[in-house]
Amino acid sequence: MPYVPSIPLAPVTLDDVKAHLRIDFDLEDGLIEQYILAATQIAEQALNREILFRSDDMALARSIEEVPPTVKQFILCEVGDMYAHRELNEQGTYNVFHKHLLDPYIMYNRPVEETL
Repeated sequence: MPYVPSIPLAPVTLDDVKAHLRIDFDLEDGLIEQYILAATQIAEQALNREILFRSDDMALARSIEEVPPTVKQFILCEVGDMYAHRELNEQGTYNVFHKHLLDPYIMYNRPVEETL
């Protein structure tokens, strides 16, 4: 059975993201938190597994401290792109340099779970 993501636990904090984006106000915290969840779901879909364990025995980490720095950096960059390009148009650009940060952790041959 393929991995089906549920609502993720965030492997980066709001404070991590605000420091990364150099934001020192609270006005857009709700928006940034939505971007964190979206970026985490994008990462989990690409990895074909949970980043932080919720129910997936193949999760990448059991605690936020165990999440590889490159995975955290992917999420920070993804949130940064979402924040900077909230209203893409035909002249907008979307950076993709960070897309390969997840490559070492992708499960390409995830074992199929047996069902009764």
